[in-house]
Amino acid sequence: AILAQGTFQAPRLEEIPPVCSADRGLPTTPNFADACPPQACSQRFVAMGEIMEMKVSNKKPIGFYIRATASFLKGVEAREASEGREVVEAKAPVDELKISGLGEAINTAVAAATSAEADGIGIITKVETQYPDMPSGRGCGQIMITVKRKC
Repeated sequence: AILAQGTFQAPRLEEIPPVCSADRGLPTTPNFADACPPQACSQRFVAMGEIMEMKVSNKKPIGFYIRATASFLKGVEAREASEGREVVEAKAPVDELKISGLGEAINTAVAAATSAEADGIGIITKVETQYPDMPSGRGCGQIMITVKRKC
């Protein structure tokens, strides 16, 4: 789940249903070893059971959110530490990403979603607009774009 703009917190392992890369389907048994025996597939990974949400703002440049969208939809390969950079853990791609922007950040949300579609890594499946009331009493435009990963 997204905690704040640009930060990601992975769900606890016990909350995530395992997925076998051999059949890309949810197992029928609760035991991961029974659901995906070593001979059935060469790679095991964990998929998120819920939709990932990314809230964009104008505090970071548009390019940051375009790269973040691509990373969520493509996944991230593991990298070792080198030249002052930290270790990067591998992250599986998400199947569905919901990008939301409020007020002036609407353009940023649209740019991130359309770049994913233009690059061929996702398809925009839903666009919602709202005009929620703000604490100040004035309303503000909001957009929520759902992008599904292309297989």
